[in-house]
Amino acid sequence: MLLPPLTDYDAFIQSYIRQDLEHFNYVDLIDEYAKDPNRLALIWTNGDGAEKRLTFRDLSETSARLAHALTQRGVKRGDRIMLMLPRSPQWAIAGLAALRLGGVILPCVTMLQSKDLKYRIDEARPSAIISAAQEAGKFAEIADDVSTKIVVGDLVNWETFDDVIADQPTIFDNAQLTWEEPAALYFTSGSTGLPKGVLHGAHFSHYLKEASAYWLDLNEQSQDDLLWCTADTGWALAATGWLVGPWLAGVAVMVHDGPFDPIKRVELMAKYGVTVFCAPATELRWIVNVPMEDFDLSKLRLTVSTGEMLDAPTAARWVKSSKARLHEAFGQTESFMTIGNIRDQEIRSGSMGRAIPGFDIEILDQETFEIAKSGVVGHIAIRQPTRAVMLGYWNDPDKTKACFKDTPEGHWYLTGDLARMDEDGYFYYEGRADDVINSAGYRIGPAEVEAALMDHASVLDCAAVGAPDPERGEIVKAFIILKDDWNERADAELIGELQAHVKTVTAPYKYPRRVEFVKDLPRTPTGKVRRKTLRDQEYAGR
Repeated sequence: MLLPPLTDYDAFIQSYIRQDLEHFNYVDLIDEYAKDPNRLALIWTNGDGAEKRLTFRDLSETSARLAHALTQRGVKRGDRIMLMLPRSPQWAIAGLAALRLGGVILPCVTMLQSKDLKYRIDEARPSAIISAAQEAGKFAEIADDVSTKIVVGDLVNWETFDDVIADQPTIFDNAQLTWEEPAALYFTSGSTGLPKGVLHGAHFSHYLKEASAYWLDLNEQSQDDLLWCTADTGWALAATGWLVGPWLAGVAVMVHDGPFDPIKRVELMAKYGVTVFCAPATELRWIVNVPMEDFDLSKLRLTVSTGEMLDAPTAARWVKSSKARLHEAFGQTESFMTIGNIRDQEIRSGSMGRAIPGFDIEILDQETFEIAKSGVVGHIAIRQPTRAVMLGYWNDPDKTKACFKDTPEGHWYLTGDLARMDEDGYFYYEGRADDVINSAGYRIGPAEVEAALMDHASVLDCAAVGAPDPERGEIVKAFIILKDDWNERADAELIGELQAHVKTVTAPYKYPRRVEFVKDLPRTPTGKVRRKTLRDQEYAGR
């Protein structure tokens, strides 16, 4: 077992003490599982029907080869390694190679455009970029200062993945790292400004053990399990549900690189005998409409969901149709999984569960920051110190400091999310304390959308907010004030033009699915747009 069995939550949470380590390298575990040459680690498929199977031995040896290649090219401990790869074996191999040598993985969603990538390169100054060939063109003219560029496929002036690992040794002396050394950098959208870099320490994977054991229910480390996490490779959930979480337990994962198709999802679950399925609420809302009784899902024992809240009716339909238990959870890029439903524990409708062992979490009053009474909506706060949250925001000590709060009752990390807690410690999500839009699991900063819209010749001013949507949870809605000479064109054609423009300027998933032309915007006395007023209007149905 990964950790002691948990049957009595209340007794366990009182006695459990999370183990801190002096030095650690997660890939040591991969090498340990690799001693069994036949132990399956990964099943990969794509939309064309291709399939590959890799063992832990394959992962260990290939990532060691890549670690040697990177080291020979001058990449060293603490250097950032940008990964612009789809759901593929190479993404996992590259991530493991970076962690082996003490590098810092910088995963990117492949939908990012050149402008997005330039910002990340300017901020993080990566020493290496590993990209899919179909995405590498986005780096033209913005990555000249990056000395090591490796492509999966073939591209002029880039070294190929296969060539750099050829003839390299299959054993690497893994760096032994302290918890304060950096290991992962995720750029995540905020309510203001450009995306902020969330920096995690080298022991972040060690502190995913509780989520792996109890939320993913992989504590028994069964080789009969197969977990499929559909998360994008640029999401922190790809670490929890693929690169780290299942492999902490030596459990095989399935990865599918193809467009979202609800029927295909169910077909693949049945074909490969998926036992644990991890997907955001948006996907479950679509998949639940598939006649699941027509497929053999007898091996599916658990579905887990996070990233956005799943409504109670859909959750009930999913459990009935899949005949599998459903564990919702709360986590964020800054802290990974902190609240969740757990095996053998009661699941309450609308609740995202209780604190995952190892975390002491309270609700703090929104005004006084005192620990709130049960049922009161307040800030989700994680008691400090704990090594399980981020080291801080990249090159931004002021923003990091603003996330922490000292009160007479303790030192807290404030997640920026609101919830209420019942008398038994179950948490119920109430929304963000800021303006971040959570659409189908993607966090979208309104400032990014607004900046893209302002780049269009017709826009005088604008505001972007989250609006409720039955399929995606939230979608981006833009309120736009047009320049005088464009008002006669305030029609569906211009809306389509603006939407297309945003898709070319920034990642396509950020485009406003709804657009409303307005004469003015609500503002504060200092002139700032009141996004909350617009958002509240949308949720109130106006």
